[in-house]
Amino acid sequence: MRTRFMMILLFVLLMVSCLAAPLRLSSEVGIHTDAWKTRMEGFTKETGIEVEIQQFPYANYLDQLMLGYTSGRVEIDVPYISMLWYPALSIANYIYPISDIPGYEKINEADIPGIRNAKLNGKTYIIPYMNELGGIIYRKDLFEDPVEKANFLSKYGYELLPPKTLEQYRDIAEFFNRPPNLYGVTLMGRRSIFLATHFMQRLWAKGGALLDMNMRPIFNSKAAIEALEEVKYMFQFANPAAMNYDFQEALNEFISGRSAMAEVWTTGMFYVEDESRSSIVGKAGFVGFPRPEEKLGQKLPMLYISWGFSVSSKAPDKEAALEWLLYVTETKNEVEAAPTGNIPARFSALNSPELVKSFPWIGDFAAAMENCIPTPIVPLIPEGGSIVSGIIAPAVSEFLAGTKTAEQALNDAVREVDRLMRDGGYY
Repeated sequence: MRTRFMMILLFVLLMVSCLAAPLRLSSEVGIHTDAWKTRMEGFTKETGIEVEIQQFPYANYLDQLMLGYTSGRVEIDVPYISMLWYPALSIANYIYPISDIPGYEKINEADIPGIRNAKLNGKTYIIPYMNELGGIIYRKDLFEDPVEKANFLSKYGYELLPPKTLEQYRDIAEFFNRPPNLYGVTLMGRRSIFLATHFMQRLWAKGGALLDMNMRPIFNSKAAIEALEEVKYMFQFANPAAMNYDFQEALNEFISGRSAMAEVWTTGMFYVEDESRSSIVGKAGFVGFPRPEEKLGQKLPMLYISWGFSVSSKAPDKEAALEWLLYVTETKNEVEAAPTGNIPARFSALNSPELVKSFPWIGDFAAAMENCIPTPIVPLIPEGGSIVSGIIAPAVSEFLAGTKTAEQALNDAVREVDRLMRDGGYY
């Protein structure tokens, strides 16, 4: 009898322990993580569910996640991940389809523009929290200066405004290019994914694509060659040092006031408004990436980056995990967390009067998001990163260095991607 009693007691204690187990989150170290961390205490007060978090430097975060999953020692219930990672994680069954968790229907998908990129085989694997677009940040103080406006009108015959067309973008970069104190545009020339984005933005603006509907590479078209040649054309209005710039170096140049425009990501606006490092606080705005004049008014792909929340397949309480997702991504919480350093994923948050008042550029971002097709920075397949960083970026670099023509660089890159896709069994 005593043995039976002890077994029952042990069972009860184990059940209580399980019920009391905290929800375990993981993330990289970053400003948008700092934003949603401000919601953790409120979540616990509202639901009674305790929350713990593990953070890793971005450089080794994915490695740490994969080590846990592949070793079978998964200690994470809700990984906060890049949208670029979820295809590989879902195919390996490391993360669970969130849309299969009871209660998912409470999430208003129509309010989240990037969620179409979060689905695989009709199931949702990640709920976007942060999103940003590749576009142009520009110096409002220069663009609104009466003398500059008069001089620009005299030279080009139209009003100086943030560029809507590729043609305007070229003219404005040329106009403000006054080395060594001021450059027309800041670009990122280091052989990296950021260099590849300069090519892809122009490719999509011209109606091109990386892959066709059958997953075959098609980025050696006439439009693609023109896009690549235009990248090189714009570098003549950039600091020669920009050939070695990555994202941070580009931002540093712009916030120091040494360029009129920077072709970077929306997150750059938080650095612009950081009084501890920026010399142009309150003097910059954002505009979505320009397109050819004949395509004005069309919804075209625009480079899109998102981070969001997923749920581990081995999470013991997936409904508790969903409770966190519902709470942290609701409009009110996204708005309140945003000033810490996040661009909300919901239209309802982006269009909040409170947020627009605090960050006037948010309205321009929301307009750009509504008038584009948010397109991930790499194809959402396990090979996506290899395609963009390992093949396209070197091709762009080789063309800029003059070792290959645009046509040669893209043809060689297409052959490499074709081989990669064949080896992956896509066709």
